[in-house]
Amino acid sequence: MTPRTAKIDALSERMTRLADAFRDFCGNVPGLRVDVVGYMAGSTTLVHPVAGFEVRLQRDNGAGVSLYISASYAELTSWKGTSSELKTGRAVRERFNVHFGEEFEWGGSAFEFPDELANGLLGYMQFNLDAISAR
Repeated sequence: MTPRTAKIDALSERMTRLADAFRDFCGNVPGLRVDVVGYMAGSTTLVHPVAGFEVRLQRDNGAGVSLYISASYAELTSWKGTSSELKTGRAVRERFNVHFGEEFEWGGSAFEFPDELANGLLGYMQFNLDAISAR
């Protein structure tokens, strides 16, 4: 295994742990789901760092937020009514940096464990969903 391959594998493992941490919330948070965009070659469990994964939180009235996470960036998209707003450009988008080094980093915050970051990001998603639903 080359050093580059080892680095990619470690990154994939850390991203998979974060996706799994979000999945752990799905049973307790109505409307929450996690979809992997792409897996590592030869694997049905390890998240591909470039393809990433999406966390979606949606209410029964159609309002929702989607958090796409890859190794290079994350993007939060929120919409008020139906997901058709995504197609018409009326959705609100915010892009920010993430880092999967020794710690799980988002913006200016660092977390030792993936469930801590997932909890913080889920709170941010819920905050944005509440804000867009109130408009």
